[in-house]
Amino acid sequence: MAEILTQEEVDALLAAMQEGGDLELETLPEKFSPQKTAVPYNFKRPDRISKDQIRFLQFMHDRFARNFSSVLSTYLRSIIEVELTSIEQITYSEFLMALPDPTFFCVLGVYPLDAKFALEINPALVFPIIDRLLGGPGEPVEEIRPLTDLEMDLIDGVVNRALEELEKVWEDVIDDVEFVAEVKESSPHLIQIVAPNEVVVLISFEVRIGEVKGMMNLCIPAIALEPISSRLGIEMFTGTREVSEEDRRRVVEHVRNAIVRVEGVIGFTSLTVEEVLDLEAGDIITLDTFIDSLLPVLVEDVIKFYGRVGEKRGRKAMKIEALKES
Repeated sequence: MAEILTQEEVDALLAAMQEGGDLELETLPEKFSPQKTAVPYNFKRPDRISKDQIRFLQFMHDRFARNFSSVLSTYLRSIIEVELTSIEQITYSEFLMALPDPTFFCVLGVYPLDAKFALEINPALVFPIIDRLLGGPGEPVEEIRPLTDLEMDLIDGVVNRALEELEKVWEDVIDDVEFVAEVKESSPHLIQIVAPNEVVVLISFEVRIGEVKGMMNLCIPAIALEPISSRLGIEMFTGTREVSEEDRRRVVEHVRNAIVRVEGVIGFTSLTVEEVLDLEAGDIITLDTFIDSLLPVLVEDVIKFYGRVGEKRGRKAMKIEALKES
């Protein structure tokens, strides 16, 4: 809010105008005297992305790290930890200078945003991963060399799973988003996705596979985020954003396609270990229910319906007779 002049300050300005419009600096009130009001600003490294948007990107990719950790553990059949370590704004040339050479460098096409991201996986990770995929122990390597075409193809399995998890966290920002690996290189300096002085958002992850530890970096040009900057706000995950009909439709579609476990409970009883060991074919076990009782039907361990046991087309079945009252 602008400051309001006091009567003394107004009188000083009017007096200066009446005397010819010249006003000595020393006669100005203290608030108008020359002071250091400049704020340092580095034009080589301007902050193009706001703090709220950085926090939102951190929230998204922290979720990606957790999901990718689980998916990669299953794929490589080993305990793998993926942790988001930092998000910073630097120039593209600074990003390239910080990378090892050779390394695994992949240009990602992001559609329908029509933008280019970059994914880099350090050789300290790539070679142990390839070793595990080929049946080896996946131990750290000492010699770093460019990847062969065959090794590039082998690492595709890891990259494709990373892209699938990226699509899941970015779908809240970009409708029907798709990440496509378009170019793969061992030398990152051969590829320019933006001009060297352009600002990029560098998102760094630390990946641990047993004793092996290395970095994975996702580079996002700031210019690519401008068309969706309004969606990269803190309100996206605080619940203040208005839910559109399209959002509702997508949620309903996901819920309808969800797979849940349904169980019909025909009854309970208690037996001693000795009685269980003595059971033979044809023995009858008495339960705590009657043949005409309505039996509970559980959905994910929660009673939702009641029904009766029967048979349909030669298979045991349960017919829903009633809904559980809320």
